[in-house]
Amino acid sequence: DTLSLALRPEAISLGRQPGRDSSLSGEISEVHFLGSVIRVRVGIGGNTVSLDTFNSPATPPPAVGEKAEISFSSSDMLVLH
Repeated sequence: DTLSLALRPEAISLGRQPGRDSSLSGEISEVHFLGSVIRVRVGIGGNTVSLDTFNSPATPPPAVGEKAEISFSSSDMLVLH
């Protein structure tokens, strides 16, 4: 049997964050500017994970091809059958 997991984009953070007990490493595959939000797609093990991060002048946006780590709380994962 195959098990699928889902996370909402806003439940995922770029980089390690306090209070997030799970993380995965991958590579930035897409960056889309949506006004005050940046939608980032990260390739991880043949899959793509999307996340949203705030577009802040104090923080440079990620670049396609950069190595990236994402973090999330395992309690935010949804198990899909």
